[in-house]
Amino acid sequence: MKKITLLLLMFLAFTFSNAQQTISFETSEGFALGDINAQNGWVVTGCGPGCFVVNQNVSNEQATNGTLSLKTAVDPAFGGQTNGPIIGGFYDFATPVPFADAIISYDVFITQQDANSSDFRFGVAGPDAMGDLFFTFVIDFDFEGNIKIVDAAGMFENASTWSINTWYNVRAEVTGSNIVYFIDDVQVGTSVLLNDFDFTTFRFVHDNFGGDGFIDNIRINDEELSVSEFAFNAFTHSYNKNLKSLNLDSPQSTLSSIEIYDVLGKRIINKALSGNEESINLSSYTDGVYLARVTTESGTRTIKFVKN
Repeated sequence: MKKITLLLLMFLAFTFSNAQQTISFETSEGFALGDINAQNGWVVTGCGPGCFVVNQNVSNEQATNGTLSLKTAVDPAFGGQTNGPIIGGFYDFATPVPFADAIISYDVFITQQDANSSDFRFGVAGPDAMGDLFFTFVIDFDFEGNIKIVDAAGMFENASTWSINTWYNVRAEVTGSNIVYFIDDVQVGTSVLLNDFDFTTFRFVHDNFGGDGFIDNIRINDEELSVSEFAFNAFTHSYNKNLKSLNLDSPQSTLSSIEIYDVLGKRIINKALSGNEESINLSSYTDGVYLARVTTESGTRTIKFVKN
């Protein structure tokens, strides 16, 4: 039953395109300066019945898109959280985001990096069949200046570094169960989802030691995100119904590899490529909607096509 439900959700997503959303905390979106709790579906960490932490605010101190952003800062009523980051803001998607074809991007700015500063963590989660939430992927900006991702074994590994008082764009592109991470449009690592659950919530939290974190320009499934690196070196694709083949043409950038996933997120093809043209034979596969992740010398792009 779970697979049938997922298949229907993904079919609708492919047919009508995944919902796009941008959150930049501007007044035009209905946000106001001050506590983010209860603004436009955002909540903050609870501290008991009717109690919520403070200093998780819409702020005009920093921004990359407009004049406002979400600022997460220390709540002085509580000490450092030694069990990991739990203090911050939480947001539920209006509708679940299918995990097999998703791009999530945001900008982040942190003011402190020393032994007394916080780890800042961005996590996306989804429910299992019982409705219990589990993380699907996590990115961590730690107090030592490392940007960490969670590897296939569920352990944090260093992917890049960060400096204080600097805006960084973080992007996660998910195809099937595979994730590719980018910092400022540069690929820094790959991994797999911790759990193959559709995304229903994301969280920007810290462990309450020191420093301020700002997040802005959150974008979900914005088509511009996946094609920006191809602005000057685009490839084209077409499906040949008679030959049952997917054809790629990349005149300005050499093709490197292709991964193809079926509608359930199962990878059916993983092939190294070379040259500027390629034809992928799909005659042995059933008709339907597929995702192809194509890598060239200029970057990586995910496309959808229908085999018939």
